[in-house]
Amino acid sequence: MLLWLPLSLLFLGASASPVPRDDGTLVTTAQGDVQGSLVTSTVRQWLGIPYAAPPTGTLRFQAPQAAPSRMATLQATAYGNSCPADLSIGFLTLIGLLEQQQSVPYDEDCLNLNIWAPATSRPQGGAVLLWVYGGGDIFGTTFVEDHDDLVIVSFNYRMNIFGFPNAPQQLVNVGLLDLDAVIQWVYANIAAFGGDPDRITIFGESAGALAVDAYAYSHPTDTIVKGIIAESGTAELTSILDIGATSPSDSDSAWNTVANALGCGTTNDATQLTCMQAVPWEALLNEVVSSDQSFTPYNDGQTIFSDVSTRSSNGEFLKVPFLVGTNANEGDIFVVEFEEGEFNTTIPIATTALSDAVTEVVFLCPASKAAGDRVSAGVPTWRYRFEGVYPDSTNDNPNLRAYHTVEIPMVFGTYNLSPFPYAPTANEIALSAWMQSAWVAFAQNPTSGLTSYGWPAYSDISILSTLAELGNSNNPGGATYSAPLTFDVACGAVTAVTPYVLDLIGALGSLF
Repeated sequence: MLLWLPLSLLFLGASASPVPRDDGTLVTTAQGDVQGSLVTSTVRQWLGIPYAAPPTGTLRFQAPQAAPSRMATLQATAYGNSCPADLSIGFLTLIGLLEQQQSVPYDEDCLNLNIWAPATSRPQGGAVLLWVYGGGDIFGTTFVEDHDDLVIVSFNYRMNIFGFPNAPQQLVNVGLLDLDAVIQWVYANIAAFGGDPDRITIFGESAGALAVDAYAYSHPTDTIVKGIIAESGTAELTSILDIGATSPSDSDSAWNTVANALGCGTTNDATQLTCMQAVPWEALLNEVVSSDQSFTPYNDGQTIFSDVSTRSSNGEFLKVPFLVGTNANEGDIFVVEFEEGEFNTTIPIATTALSDAVTEVVFLCPASKAAGDRVSAGVPTWRYRFEGVYPDSTNDNPNLRAYHTVEIPMVFGTYNLSPFPYAPTANEIALSAWMQSAWVAFAQNPTSGLTSYGWPAYSDISILSTLAELGNSNNPGGATYSAPLTFDVACGAVTAVTPYVLDLIGALGSLF
């Protein structure tokens, strides 16, 4: 479940009568008025706004439906529920998020979003960055407070069995349809919040990166999204990890295993689906956890395609500017978690070798192909490799380097919230500021913003220095540009070793 990790601290929202204000925090949406707040003197904030109807009862496992209209003003001053999820305790402990995640309120009624926009005293009509998966108030506040021409949106979407049920009666990844729904809602409403609906960039990390990249394949003629940022993930993850290899209709499929345990049987008919929709969501999640079943995106032919690699090679995707990258040592966190869980220790040489294999097969080489195919299709493309290693993000653990998820606090400027007893370094602070400004430059002008920022566009000539190494020792507070071939040289042999790496991943446990 790791790739579907929500990083937000969310709290229950409420509705009440409107409180008249003149600070631009009372906004009218298609569903009704929404009252936000000034989180700082220069940033407005709205929390927990429903973008779809509650996916409960007969709407469980179904595509999101339109959010209902309201007569009363929604008091959007507290976070809405987060969607139910199965989170790895070992992973969260290693990165210092266990206590935070255990305090997050979950509920099936969770399809809500958050918005941060400049105060009305600042320029309006800002570029929109839509984050998959969402963040707490400090995430959006720092971005908007430090940059004009920017609005930040985060949202909750369904995960696990709720978002990816692999139900034979309706094989569609409704969690990815939630992304579709929020994009439509933002496009229709963001102007009222000070955002520009014609400048929406979607960006995500890990499974969020898979989701935004998958959007490009399922919406090749879309006119709403103008840019995509994929951090540590691509749509090819589903084929690389052989997701969907087991037929959902098999009696021992994840769906039927859970359904049978809950008394709904293994007959894939309407009665079984109705039964599963009636099970309390807590019981449903508990059974998923206790049975150790994995619910991940399925190649449904609508949101995820089994031939995504071929589609990529053929340029069958939304041709909007693309920023993609990986971390130097993505696999560290998975391997270290496994070793400490199984052996209560780590084996440094083995840790490095196993981590490097996972990093290359699952993350690096797919990113290389995704970037190369975009360039071949004439899409403005940029690529990075995050290399920064800091005590406050690793707890000074020598086995953890630039691991999976470690760049997120750098992008959002939240390194100062580290639970570990180490202060951020000067280079860390500088690199975070550089990355934030780069992401913003891309959102403001996806076609040429990064070029103006000094980041050369990616080239399919692999000996040209167009790959940005972020946090490299030669420039620890910024970017060093290198030839992609330096890191991609072994990607041609990946196909031969992939089966062995997949066996390794099977031993480590699902990356999702």
